[in-house]
Amino acid sequence: MNRAKTQKSRLVKYALTFSAIFAFVFVSLANENEAVEEVQERVFRSFDIDKRPEFPGGFNALRRFIDNNLRYPVIVGDLPRGRVIVQFTVEVDGSITDIQVVRSLDPRHLDKAAVRVVESMPNWTPGEHNGEKVRVRFTLPISS
Repeated sequence: MNRAKTQKSRLVKYALTFSAIFAFVFVSLANENEAVEEVQERVFRSFDIDKRPEFPGGFNALRRFIDNNLRYPVIVGDLPRGRVIVQFTVEVDGSITDIQVVRSLDPRHLDKAAVRVVESMPNWTPGEHNGEKVRVRFTLPISS
């Protein structure tokens, strides 16, 4: 009888230990997944990360793309000269979202042309932080 109680208590002990280990691993994995999702949802500034997003081919290719694709409407009169500052988010898949003009030059013509050229960009190489791809807010001056 004493031996049966000892064997039963061992089984209960093993079952409780296994349950505790399983619960710990499950909670740890859930917390890790939540942390990864939280990092991917957060929008970083380009100087807060390890690797900045990059246009395919680099900065010079970006300038060529803008020069080749920026089209101003034909209007009567002179357009102002200067710079439109555009901000956008480079997503974890490299796509461009949330395009905003943060410094306007001419809302009816130049700003719209700057937004159009950013909308037409191909996917970028996304930014990275701690080895994970992250969303990054990027600021781009576009000169007229």
